[in-house]
Amino acid sequence: MTNTITVKPDIILIEDLLEDITNGEYKVPKFQRDFVWKSAQMIKLFDSILKGYPIGNLLFWQADQEYKTKDKISPYTIKKNASQSVYILDGFQRVSTLFGVLTNPKKYDDQKITNANEYSIYFDVKENNFSHIPNKRNAHIPSVPLYKVYDNRELFQFIRDLDKEEISEAEKEQYIDNVRDLHSILHKYRLPFVLIKGGDIKAAVEIFSRVNSTGTDISEDFMLSALSYNVDTNFLLTESITTFLNGLNPYNFQDLKRATVLDCISNTDGKIYFDVTIEDLLKKESLKDFVNTAYKHIQKAVEFLYKKLCVIDIRLLPYPSQLIFISEYFRLNPEPTSEQYEALKKWFWVTTYSNYFTMYSLSQQRSAYKIFCEFAKGEHPDGIFKVDNKMTFSTAKYPNKLNFVGVRPRALQLFYLKTIIEDNEIQDREGFKEIFIFSASTKEKPPANIILRLSSEFEQDPQKKQLGNFIQNSAIEVLEKHFINEKMVELYKQNKQEEFLKTRKQYLVEKESKFVETMGIKYAKDDLSNIQ
Repeated sequence: MTNTITVKPDIILIEDLLEDITNGEYKVPKFQRDFVWKSAQMIKLFDSILKGYPIGNLLFWQADQEYKTKDKISPYTIKKNASQSVYILDGFQRVSTLFGVLTNPKKYDDQKITNANEYSIYFDVKENNFSHIPNKRNAHIPSVPLYKVYDNRELFQFIRDLDKEEISEAEKEQYIDNVRDLHSILHKYRLPFVLIKGGDIKAAVEIFSRVNSTGTDISEDFMLSALSYNVDTNFLLTESITTFLNGLNPYNFQDLKRATVLDCISNTDGKIYFDVTIEDLLKKESLKDFVNTAYKHIQKAVEFLYKKLCVIDIRLLPYPSQLIFISEYFRLNPEPTSEQYEALKKWFWVTTYSNYFTMYSLSQQRSAYKIFCEFAKGEHPDGIFKVDNKMTFSTAKYPNKLNFVGVRPRALQLFYLKTIIEDNEIQDREGFKEIFIFSASTKEKPPANIILRLSSEFEQDPQKKQLGNFIQNSAIEVLEKHFINEKMVELYKQNKQEEFLKTRKQYLVEKESKFVETMGIKYAKDDLSNIQ
């Protein structure tokens, strides 16, 4: 039987909210994200309050049962209230800022505070604005910590101290008016909030997704963390994914989307990821062990993409589904043979150039997944699903721009990088730069006018960092890897830009088409017959 849930909008004064937090009425659930705001965001919050702007709804939850909570809000350890707690679901960054900045540190003299400076915001009494550090340009014009403006006794003492300053009566009156106005605003500012009463975490998270102040849905990994949090293991999926992504930094994959990581984890269940629900994952006896096992397969997939296929930056990955499938490959076949590695590389190139992951319906994608799993287990020759035996694949048109928008430009860049690197060892954190051969607008990025230089190339010969030296002085074997032949070198020396770019485009198309056609993929006819 589902517990009754009520959702009630209301308003609370800042001073009442801070008093309730001091008394332990509000708690931060353990699955809540940590405080991440910078001083600029904190200053913007108080600037909005000073101007009377809205700062968004808060979302609280009065639960029917107790959940593990964080000990602190801002730098202060808060009381443990034995009565029914209200959990902060949305608005924690704002609440933590208000409490941390406006609370008088003297109230917590008994605590060892290590990060109080992070919550130090000052009010310039002359300019009527805020800063993270005191105003040092005019030493006689004081900047006052906000907690002293908010606290009645501290404000009274500050006003008395103004008499000691060498300032005119008119200035003193202006400063006093400014701090008193801000004091009044802070105490009278009304915060809108929504209070959820009753229900379980799942219901609360669902409501959060609909009414949170940012207008965006809660992430799936956050939801799963909320639903699966275990007080004994202290395992939080959100933190686990963050740690895992940080570990992908050597491969330039740290910006991999969290949703893709979760899809890889879901796929580990033996079903295609979009058929796996959060409820399915919650049934796992140990989600922590299940997730950590999945990370091993994802790590192998990333290493394979980086080292074997020149995907040396997450921005180059044509389809997230490729990573999802390849991670499943390593689950089913942890130690592939050299022949199997080559077959998997070919699968990648075929799926990249054939628009493989955009041409099938959901039911066909399930069939493609089934075929791929058979391929991973050595039961299918290439892992490529075809609706019928007569089905053929074709490339999209040759791209007009070389960027990270769309699969086709990424495919060309990967082919380019493959040609440069070939069998050479990829350096740790290998990167690359796009360099224009001839000056051009940043909006116009035709492939023929761009060469890709690896970071390791620049380290080998400082003299060739300059493009002119590189083209005119490099061995032709090196230039050929960049799709520049002897004819183009002469055209470059003669500054025949238009002829150079036309010749190089034709050369790029010819080289790429030969590579693509070795995989049984038809190259776009217009690109072969109508080179501009």
